[in-house]
Amino acid sequence: MYSYFQARKQEISEYLRVLFDEKADALSRVNPLGRDLCGRLYDFALRGKMIRGGLVSLGCSIARGGTCVAEQRRIVTAAGAAMELFQSGLLIHDDIMDRDTIRRGLKSIFFQYTEMAEGSGIGDSYHLGESLGICAGDVAYFLAFEILGRLEVPAAARGEVVGLSARELGYVGVAQMQDIFAGAAGSTVVDEEVLKLYLYKTGRYTFSLPLMAGGVLAGGEAEVIGSLERLGETLGIIFQIKDDEIGLFGDAAETGKPVGSDIKEGKKTLYYGSLQRLAGKEDLERLDGIFGNPDIGEAEVQYVRGLTEGLGIRSEVQARADRLAESSRALIDSLVPSEGSDREVLLGLLDYSLARTR
Repeated sequence: MYSYFQARKQEISEYLRVLFDEKADALSRVNPLGRDLCGRLYDFALRGKMIRGGLVSLGCSIARGGTCVAEQRRIVTAAGAAMELFQSGLLIHDDIMDRDTIRRGLKSIFFQYTEMAEGSGIGDSYHLGESLGICAGDVAYFLAFEILGRLEVPAAARGEVVGLSARELGYVGVAQMQDIFAGAAGSTVVDEEVLKLYLYKTGRYTFSLPLMAGGVLAGGEAEVIGSLERLGETLGIIFQIKDDEIGLFGDAAETGKPVGSDIKEGKKTLYYGSLQRLAGKEDLERLDGIFGNPDIGEAEVQYVRGLTEGLGIRSEVQARADRLAESSRALIDSLVPSEGSDREVLLGLLDYSLARTR
């Protein structure tokens, strides 16, 4: 699995290198910030694992019964690069909303601009950094749609992939609004609502969209593309469940994000909901002063971790992920019934999603 996605990352990285070389010249005609932005976006994208981009190629291969010819490889590499630029834009904007100054082990894009403004002696540098970061995320989206709009495939397939992408990003935006509002409102957490949030904020655009895009570009049958969509949904929810676990129990040196950031932001996760239901009165009062408090320290984070472990919540959430994994395996069996590299990659991706620590 790792070698498959590493190979796809190399292909997509080379595509992005050529793209940003071209765009740096074009955007520099607008102003010097254009060339500077191309360098920042390229570096930012390269620090990712590029799983989303690689899934386009995988969806193409599955839809074609295990083959993806050279010409299609070029097309799915371009579409994969677009998926990675969508991801870059979403992360850039997410860091602004969450006030995260670290992403992928380095300074987040908006904070890079904040420091650039500080170095230039500009007042209210933080707001300026946020504003430039919003623009940077927008440009990433527009570049991605430009790539998709130029794909050398039949117009119907190209239009379908563009439409799918726009639809799924719309879902992400509305789900993100829910996530932000819930984090600020301090409302009671309902598991079904959390899982729905996971599906539309992360699961579908991370897995369903690229798998479906690959299937469409390969000319796949509607039934196969529908199965790819459903598999993406189960894989995506597992991915987000593990993301929440990493956000609570992860090591900052490994995750590249500050310890306890989800707690400080008051993220409404399955863990949070279970704590609301199972914690005693005194613990609930203490938790009320911790979640959503940006000034908490290591002691508060360790307290939440200990309580989560002690109440059996971590194992309960893991059991839910394991049940979803069984559903994923059944879908993989229906999609790729015989032994082959696509099946190995899918099963490897499932195992990775269950065990990942960053």
